[in-house]
Amino acid sequence: MTLSDADIERRLFRVVFSIFLLVTITRPALAAIAGEAQPAVRWIGQADLSLMDFDYREYADGRLLDRESGGIPGVVFALTGEMGRWALGGRFSWHAGAVMYDGQTNTGIPISTHTEESILDTSVRIARGIGPVDDPALTLYGGFGYRYWGRDIRPTYTGSGQPVDGLYEIYRWKYFFFGGKTAIYRTGNSRWSLDAQVLRPYRPTIEVDQQGRYDTVILDLGENTGWRVALPWEYRVSARTHWVIEPYMEAWDIGPSSSAPLTQNGVPVDNITLYEPRSTTRNFGIAMGLRRFF
Repeated sequence: MTLSDADIERRLFRVVFSIFLLVTITRPALAAIAGEAQPAVRWIGQADLSLMDFDYREYADGRLLDRESGGIPGVVFALTGEMGRWALGGRFSWHAGAVMYDGQTNTGIPISTHTEESILDTSVRIARGIGPVDDPALTLYGGFGYRYWGRDIRPTYTGSGQPVDGLYEIYRWKYFFFGGKTAIYRTGNSRWSLDAQVLRPYRPTIEVDQQGRYDTVILDLGENTGWRVALPWEYRVSARTHWVIEPYMEAWDIGPSSSAPLTQNGVPVDNITLYEPRSTTRNFGIAMGLRRFF
């Protein structure tokens, strides 16, 4: 029996949720048997404003084909439930804006334009602290997420004035991740931490929308391991409110796609095939906001 992507997503969510539910049910019982106080669930909400320095590049045969770069603003929201050393949390981010595009046509003519980017990322994780309950020396976590990236390359002209059509592409992939977080410097009410994680895409695809000129095509992309490193700084304003500033860098490396024929109303066009080359994304960013304990 072959499972669909939706079935896999539902099963993964059930596994993570079941683990947290099991911990929620059994932990108080074990604490009662041991004569310990039953741990209560503590909720933590966070809202950030974000600015991402986006850098995307495509390569073929070792040479650069095109590059997109620029600053993209966004928002980040997170909600976590903690119980003792265990935690289950969800995170949502959305970045949207225009960046510069420098590339070439299919025949190699240099062009410049801009691209409207829309990047959504949402994930769920389960974490376990190691060390004191209120201030673990190390927190290990793992989970899965979903990433959507809309890439709207705007129409432009060559240097000789020839028009070049725009192109709309949608990248989608699920991913697994695992990582750890530890404090590297403390003073007074502030703490500076290192947060590092490994990212593994699962079944990434690209949808190429020819905007009515030809049929839409979906291509399978290669799965390569990425990573994310952050250095969050947290300042305790009060018992329930913390300021958080988090500089970070994340890297996605997506392998080349399979090939598919270009069609119009289902009919192949002049034996032309579509192919997505290998790409790299390097995003530097900073998120600033408030963390609230409930």
